[in-house]
Parts: sequence; structure tokens; C-alpha cells
Amino acid sequence: MLAGGGARGAYQVGVLKAVAELWGDGPNPFPVICGVSVGSINAAYLASRTDRFSVGVADLEKMWANLRTSRIYRTDVPTVTATALHWLATLTVGGFGKGNPLSLLRNGPLVEMLNETIDFERIAQCLTDGTLEALAITASSYANGRAMTFFQGPADLPEWRRARRDGVHCQVTAEHVLASAALPVIFPPQKVGEDYYGDGSLRLTAPLSPAIHLGAERILVVGTRDRGVETGEVEARRHRVPTLGDIAGHMLDLLFNDNLNEDVERLRRINHTLSLLSPEKAAESPLRTIDVLIVQPSQDIGQIARKHVKEIPWTIKGLLRGAGAWGSGWRVPSYLLFEPGFCGELIDLGYQDALMRKGEIADFLGVRTVLA
Repeated sequence: MLAGGGARGAYQVGVLKAVAELWGDGPNPFPVICGVSVGSINAAYLASRTDRFSVGVADLEKMWANLRTSRIYRTDVPTVTATALHWLATLTVGGFGKGNPLSLLRNGPLVEMLNETIDFERIAQCLTDGTLEALAITASSYANGRAMTFFQGPADLPEWRRARRDGVHCQVTAEHVLASAALPVIFPPQKVGEDYYGDGSLRLTAPLSPAIHLGAERILVVGTRDRGVETGEVEARRHRVPTLGDIAGHMLDLLFNDNLNEDVERLRRINHTLSLLSPEKAAESPLRTIDVLIVQPSQDIGQIARKHVKEIPWTIKGLLRGAGAWGSGWRVPSYLLFEPGFCGELIDLGYQDALMRKGEIADFLGVRTVLA
């Protein structure tokens, strides 16, 4: 299960790189692949390359290592200036009705990149040859306020409907991935079918549920939230008024990671409760024990972003400064910094973090050999 996090998605590539080395050559070790927000991009890419997992991960690393912000959203002066003036005019005159701006940034380049780099037709082939059982991409519906998980797999996989979240059988396309990664206000809503959708993390209160519904018994979760706020600068922040950048950073952390961490805790509590039941009583319950292993950044990603903010196009720097999101722990820039230096350092961090836990990951994968 690959979580959301904007440019922090590069960290997931580093973890997957270590997993691929532990796993060795051969087909994909993950029959079910789930993604949300930027995780949906990585998930769809992997799902189209499950016949040769290590090669797919290596190619995914190349894509991220050479990424530029301009490949995700427009950074040219005319577009950024026009967008800023559009927002200013809208706020000044009280709106233009249907002519109101829909987002701060335009993600047209991302549309082109997805169509160039992900062969969505190959997902069906991977399902047919048995190297993949299901791919799940989650987006948030603006029409009904529910988390909609679009999954592709065998016809007999049942759909589901739970509290504020549904599972819908379909053929996953670039539109589903774009919808899942459409961060509210930052990127425009994406139309899928008759409805408009936004970032999947917005409504997904139980991020592990798609994998569980699709039959997973063990789940490797790769998150993007660091421990920077919990372990550093708490005293320094305690007595000053939070800036708009501070608040925006906390909102992004909440959006992408809080529900994930809470769901992992909930799953572990359920596992513990089931372990206290007799086999007979446990058999009567619809619940089942599911192993979960979560890997998250060991370093403060905001501070890593601080070293690389000079890479951000100056037009986007101006927008961030104007919105009060420049500095303040550098959390907001860390979600938007799609540049080689920053992404490369996150890939390295993910790789090293995974190697530090290579024993756990090897046990999870069921492999005997462990990297030296």
C-alpha cells in the first residue's frame, strides 16, 4: 500500500528499490497493489510491470531521479502570472461564477507524463499472466463525499460499500490516477465518468481497507510522514503563533498520513484482540489476522527540502512566498519539490531506511537471503 505525499513519493521508490534487491529477479512479490494520491502513480506504474518487478522498480527510479517540477505542473511565467491575476481578480470583485479559478496550479504536464510512462493496457496482461491479482486506486468524490476505490482484477472480485467508502470494479486508466492525485485547491478536480474527484487521501479514513477487501493477508505500507515535528523543534514552536505555512504543513500531514497511522494502529489492536480468542471463537468472527509492516522516513523531510528549495522554479517560489508557505519548517515545499536533487535524496533515504530493516522486510517477503 503506497500512501500519498506529493514529491515525497520519491521516498517510496527507494524503499521499493531495497525490496527489489531483497526479492531478486522474477515476477512481482505483491499480488495486490494499492495506491492513493502520488502513491497511485507508483502503484499503477508497478502494476503495469509486474512480470519483471526489479526492472520495473529500476525504471521507476530513473523516472523519479530525472523528474522536474515542470513535468508535473505548469511553472512558466505566462501561466503562473495568469493564474495569480485570475485569483486576484476573483477575490477583488467577489467571483465570476463559472469563470472562477479551480486551482492554484495547472497539472497538464502530469497528464502527458502519465500517458507517456505508464502502459495502462499492460495491467490487463499482467492480470492475465498471473503476476498481479488486483490494482486499486482511490479517489475522493466531490459529488457524494465518499472515498471511491477503483480496482481492476478478476471479475469475481466483489465490490464493497462501507461507511463513506466504496469499491468499484473497473479498468484503471490515467483518469483514475489523475483523480487520485488531484490535491484540493492545488490541482483542479478530475472528471471520471459523470463525477468529479479529488485527492484520494481526502476521504480515505481507512487506507488499509482496499487491500483487505481485495484479499491481502499481509500488507507492506510505505508512508511519507517523518517524525520531525514529534522529535525536534517542539519547544521552539510552542510559544509562537503558527504561520500560514505551519498550518498548511499540518493540514498536508493530516491529509496524507494521520488516517494511515491510525488505521495501522487499529489493525494491530484487532490482531491483538483476535489473538486472545480461542480458535473456535475466532472462527466465528468475520475479522481475520492481517500482518502489517510500515516503513516511513527516519529523517525530517522538511529539513531535506530546505537544502533543495533553490531548485524550485522562481515562479513557484513567488507563489509560496505570497501564500505564506515559504520557510516554516519547509513542509509545504517538500510536497511540491519535484526536482532531481530532492527526489534523489529521498530515494536514497528510502533505500537506506529499508536496508536498516532488511531483516523484517525479508521475513515479510519470505526470503532467506538478506543483503550484506
